[in-house]
Amino acid sequence: MIDANVSQEQGFTLIEILIVIAIMGVLASIALPAYQNSVLRSGRTEGKSTLMQVASDQERFYSSNNSYSTNAQPLANPVVATRTSDNGLYVITVAAAPCNAIATCFTATATPQGGQTDDSCTTITLTSTGARGATGDIAANCWQR
Repeated sequence: MIDANVSQEQGFTLIEILIVIAIMGVLASIALPAYQNSVLRSGRTEGKSTLMQVASDQERFYSSNNSYSTNAQPLANPVVATRTSDNGLYVITVAAAPCNAIATCFTATATPQGGQTDDSCTTITLTSTGARGATGDIAANCWQR
């Protein structure tokens, strides 16, 4: 005779646990790359923002000196040749390009540093005419919001 007060032990079988682990692995393999891409895009925003600051400083320098500067921080005292973004994800340099005369034009280039080097946009550029460029990916993709 079976006693009605005896309960069966219940729990998870090994197969059920393995299925749950497999599902979690599939979800993680999808979510992790999307998260990493999002982090790189937000870091790129920092680089674009710093490029805009450098271009603004160059225009202010030009209004006083009738020439651009090859320094990324021409208004600093002392003048600084490069500029690092707030979180150190990009280093900005300025060169006389595309016209080869710093008096009339410049190109500011943001080069990624540290973990940001995994970004598909290997450099981001901004010229004195406002032209936006990039290497490693299509410029429109690198400058999109």
